[in-house]
Amino acid sequence: MYTAELIKGKTYSVMGHVFLLNQEKEIEKKVFQYLNGNEFFDCKQLDVPADDPKTDDQPKEKPSEEKEEPKEEEEPSLEAKIYTETELKDMKKDGQEAVIVDLGGDPSEFKNESERIAFILENQQQQEKAGE
Repeated sequence: MYTAELIKGKTYSVMGHVFLLNQEKEIEKKVFQYLNGNEFFDCKQLDVPADDPKTDDQPKEKPSEEKEEPKEEEEPSLEAKIYTETELKDMKKDGQEAVIVDLGGDPSEFKNESERIAFILENQQQQEKAGE
């Protein structure tokens, strides 16, 4: 299991996850690999015993506390975030690249901010049309 906590900035959106300042979230391995080393995040890999792969399915203590966390319910509405050109211009390069990855692009393909923003705006419109 992996977790990440935003330690700088107010919000950060990456790969379908929206991070709020000082809120730790459980993340997938690919998100961990992308964010690990980013100065804006505190990323952790939590060890799960290899001999008990079903630990997540069978809570051992305090099951009522574990069920109270509505992490999964928040995700779908957060994934549909549509950024304006102004919001994108206000973002730092890392934030723009995170949105590009969310949209299925490769940040290394873009030379500058203008190209990143153009890609994001175009792909958001395409996804909006596909979703209707």
